[in-house]
Amino acid sequence: MLPTLIELGPLKIHSYGLMMAVAFLLGVYLVRRECKRAGIDSDMVADLAFWTLLVGLLGSRVAHILLYRDEYSWQDPVGWIAFWRGGLVFQGALVAILFVYWYLRRKGVDFWTFADIAVCYIPLGHAIGRLGCFLNGCCYGERSDVPWAIPFRRVPFDLSQQPVGSPPYLDHCVRYGLSYWEDRWSFPIHPTQLYSAFGLLCIFIILILLRRKWMPFRGFVLPTYLVLYGIMRFIVEFFRGDHNPTHFGGHLSDQQVFCIILVFVGGGLFWYLRMKRRTDASSSPTAPETS
Repeated sequence: MLPTLIELGPLKIHSYGLMMAVAFLLGVYLVRRECKRAGIDSDMVADLAFWTLLVGLLGSRVAHILLYRDEYSWQDPVGWIAFWRGGLVFQGALVAILFVYWYLRRKGVDFWTFADIAVCYIPLGHAIGRLGCFLNGCCYGERSDVPWAIPFRRVPFDLSQQPVGSPPYLDHCVRYGLSYWEDRWSFPIHPTQLYSAFGLLCIFIILILLRRKWMPFRGFVLPTYLVLYGIMRFIVEFFRGDHNPTHFGGHLSDQQVFCIILVFVGGGLFWYLRMKRRTDASSSPTAPETS
């Protein structure tokens, strides 16, 4: 819709990059505030957030390159690292969880206590990032005639200039015969970015409420998040139209296969932590009775 918010000569502020920055800064602020209340060094959290951001961006970019190799060329070397244009696969960023575990072990901070705080805010930040996807036009949906379907504008809107943006518009010119020099809008499509943003916001609210009202054992937030996100993303993928690679005769995308794995990993981790809590509780000595 609006991939570039401000353009002053060589200076460009991309909507996708701005939303990513807002999501990161808000997440760091909220996590630091809660960690401070829990007795965890907030300055350490700020350092961890910086390195985790780098690892997450690297992982999500590598995942996108592996899935969409045709979109990258050595003729545009900057394009390989220009994440502010879009082109991040969120699942690739999950490798950052392993980095966080390693980092906290070195600092002597309990990973699961920290995860119960920080993981709650991952879907909130991700939802804000999806708004950036909507403005950028990436991660778009399949063509549809539902009442809430949205067409995406040509970028630039001026028909006298070569089109350079709006992935749905460019895709529809190739697939459905729209003209670069006559049509300014794509066909209406499912706003899958907004579907994802809504689903992620719901996951954020669910995690916060569960942590406050239930909290069955330390560390439960991470596996619960993995299961909920896997289910939500699996459903949204049915409405995507940006040609994710498919398997099993075209019935499941790469993302959906990964979502299935994510749900099993989350479920297995939930079971492991729950059993570990029961084992620890049964093996801990009880206080002697006094008369």
